[in-house]
Amino acid sequence: MSGLAFEQPTGGFVFDNCRRNELLLSNGVLPGKIHKTGTTIAAITYKDGVVIAADSRCTSGTIIFDDNVLKIHRLSDNIYALGAGTAADCDFQTRLLESQLELLKLNQDRQVRVATAVRKIQQHLFRYQGHLGAYLIIVGVDVTGSHIATVHPHGSIAFLPFVASGSGGYTSLSVIEDRFKENMTEEEAKQLARDALYASTTTDLYSGSRINMYVLTKEKLDKFLPYEVVGVRSDKQNDYTLAKGTTQVLSTNVKKIEFDIVNEKVKTTTGTHEAMELA
Repeated sequence: MSGLAFEQPTGGFVFDNCRRNELLLSNGVLPGKIHKTGTTIAAITYKDGVVIAADSRCTSGTIIFDDNVLKIHRLSDNIYALGAGTAADCDFQTRLLESQLELLKLNQDRQVRVATAVRKIQQHLFRYQGHLGAYLIIVGVDVTGSHIATVHPHGSIAFLPFVASGSGGYTSLSVIEDRFKENMTEEEAKQLARDALYASTTTDLYSGSRINMYVLTKEKLDKFLPYEVVGVRSDKQNDYTLAKGTTQVLSTNVKKIEFDIVNEKVKTTTGTHEAMELA
């Protein structure tokens, strides 16, 4: 037998990573920086269905990557999702859930319920313990009525009559909480969703560009892409081109660069011209 000795596991907490991190910091290894992402998504139930809205700005830190991104994902004919957080995680997880719901629909030969979609994505995210940056809002209309569920990356869920999420979610939520009422009409719900998104896109630097909106009921799906363009760039009121000499030159210093020729080679071409290369 080999003389391998296995360390017996002991109870209690293990602080090996803390000592490792202190050693890395003492050697000048700094922790990686986290890139802030931005989004504003919101969903509101009304008398006949659900109104969902999202901005269209895609950011990474202080960089705007794209200003026309659709953050509303189809899961089924009667179920849609809004994604905030890491764009790649939101896109891949919603596509994975869409394929699973389609197979379930074909197997059961009936419409998939919203609770089924929420349960599937909840179990999937729980396995990763929050390491998938997918903050989802799942909405839908089925035989039991209209539903809105918010799903956090670690798998916790909540069914609510309205919800907002993302970097501008608190601003939108304050507008919705102030004016929400049960059994609103479609126009009232659309106006409330628009005002909530407008408040976030005009105050949050990580949200903006456009307001995209879907209206989902049992009978129809209306898409407004975009519902409104926020912050349209207008024409310049003045000419900001500065004339030459506007900025005064205080001093001028021209320095001649001395160099030595270290290699010289003459190359003969096929024509009558000769070329010289200096290196």
